[in-house]
Amino acid sequence: MRIPRIRNARPAKAAAVLAVVAGAIFASVLPSSADVSAQSPSQTGIRVQSPAERLARGAALRVELTIVCPAGWSNYANVRVTQRVGPGIASGSGYTPITCTGGLQTLTVSVHAEEHPFRVGTAYASAYTSTGSGQVSDEREIAIVRS
Repeated sequence: MRIPRIRNARPAKAAAVLAVVAGAIFASVLPSSADVSAQSPSQTGIRVQSPAERLARGAALRVELTIVCPAGWSNYANVRVTQRVGPGIASGSGYTPITCTGGLQTLTVSVHAEEHPFRVGTAYASAYTSTGSGQVSDEREIAIVRS
């Protein structure tokens, strides 16, 4: 007599978890009323986007940031990127001015290589800006791609 096999339940579990997470993200993005969406955000947030574009054979990168901050507020967004290149480290930094609209904005920052050129691959990026009450930042691995 042959014993029937029980199929792996992991795909179903993964789908259920994904559905719950997607629903939570969707609910957190939607405003609860029209009045809420018309108001400026009271807090500032920043996020490094991936991928970054490699420029001038690695002499620089074009890095995009997404930022949200109160309308009328202005400052600078700073970015630093490091990448292992053979036995050395390619690194660079850049900044751009911010004039906030009160909504989600995308900024482009040029990051210039300091000693070694950047290569296509994985790098580590950090971005920050100062607020009236401190600093907001984001750090993550990003991909570097050809432009």
